[in-house]
Amino acid sequence: MDWKQKIKWKLFVILMALLGILVVWFAGKAGEKKGNAEKEMLREQAVKENEWASLLSETEPQEKEEPEDSLEEKPENTEKPEEEEQQIQVLLMTNGYDSYYHTEVTVQAQGNYEIQGNGQGWLKDGETLQLKGNSPELSGGSVKLLPENPENRLKVLSLTRGQGNPAYRGSLTIYGDENGLRMVNELPLEQYLCAVVPSEMPSSYPQEALKAQAVCARTYAVVQMQAGKRKDLGAQVDDSVAFQVYGNSQEADSSKEAVEATKGEILLNEGKPITAYYFSTSHGKTSTDEVWEASVPSAYLKSVSCTYDAKEPWFQWETELSAEQLLENAVVMFPEVSKIQGLEIKETGEGDAVLNLALHTDQGSKELRSEYAIRSLLAPVGSSIIRQDGSSVKGGNLLPSAYFTLEESRGKDGSLLGYQIAGGGYGHGVGMSQNGAKGMAERGKTYREILSYFYQDVELGKVQDIVNP
Repeated sequence: MDWKQKIKWKLFVILMALLGILVVWFAGKAGEKKGNAEKEMLREQAVKENEWASLLSETEPQEKEEPEDSLEEKPENTEKPEEEEQQIQVLLMTNGYDSYYHTEVTVQAQGNYEIQGNGQGWLKDGETLQLKGNSPELSGGSVKLLPENPENRLKVLSLTRGQGNPAYRGSLTIYGDENGLRMVNELPLEQYLCAVVPSEMPSSYPQEALKAQAVCARTYAVVQMQAGKRKDLGAQVDDSVAFQVYGNSQEADSSKEAVEATKGEILLNEGKPITAYYFSTSHGKTSTDEVWEASVPSAYLKSVSCTYDAKEPWFQWETELSAEQLLENAVVMFPEVSKIQGLEIKETGEGDAVLNLALHTDQGSKELRSEYAIRSLLAPVGSSIIRQDGSSVKGGNLLPSAYFTLEESRGKDGSLLGYQIAGGGYGHGVGMSQNGAKGMAERGKTYREILSYFYQDVELGKVQDIVNP
């Protein structure tokens, strides 16, 4: 082997050695990358799990930056990530709650609002916006007004409620179609409750009664939000008694305090929100949902004795119903009827509500089995209702309650003249008596004691554990 071949051989050996070193180095880097990739995958998975638990990445263990032998203690971070508030969409009805469709909508801004629709812009503080079916702003189908500040309100000048022109928090979307204009107010659930509680219970009531009302209203709202009965109209609930009265009375500090004190609390039975029915005044007992012909009675709705509202005017009452008015009421339900022969109470329930009322007519007997139908048939329109304190109230389109007895009156010739109706309570009588809650609070009962009295086998849970934002 000459010297040239020896040099070539040595260069080859050196080259192979270098290649070996390079192979080992690249292998090490590949392993490092693989390890880092696996760590990143685990990290992402941990973040996703934390996001599901609404904790994000704050719960991930962080690498220490100081030396391990440092004795300095970090202050414990007690701040919790802010929970996303539940939003509710409320369909605003016309004056008198007659319709979902408005002929026109006029709003006045209390604060600045961004206009989203056909043509972007701003509705400045104090400015008004009037919309009709042919307004160019609605050519795209809807207009949405978004508040610049959460404390802003939109005053609806074209709408009248018990407080006058109502002013709403949150956003307002006006939809236009061939039927007219629809208004949907979207806002946080807790703000919604601040306008519901004073509309459903006088703000002068004791704080513990208002707290009980706030929990009931929140629970009832959650159930209705999940049901979404007005989703075809772009909402979950409306602002009438069909759901809960919203914005009829002005917000009050006492009601807001009750909402804040019970923030997020709802009533659960077996881990699910109950339908937390409530009503004005009992007649000495509450009823189950048998008054609505419930196929399977709710376990948490039991008939309980209630004398806490015994001093309330509506606890007992009486009124008269003429045969003429009875016939007029009956014809609305049964147009074929032309003569009333009499009434007969055929069944009462666990709480003494009339569950089956027979109407004997020239077209045979008609049986009514729901409390609403019974109260409609016996509506004392034009008559006076005398309450137990001697006060007189004009009768309306419903009998005050379905807890009553009948005393028939006939002429000498046997013709039906009418009925004397002696009754008690105001409302359907199912769930919590609001005046009963007032009486309990006045006797020192807490809102938890009030709720556990009127609803059986329930516990307090949190909205965020039941409903995903």
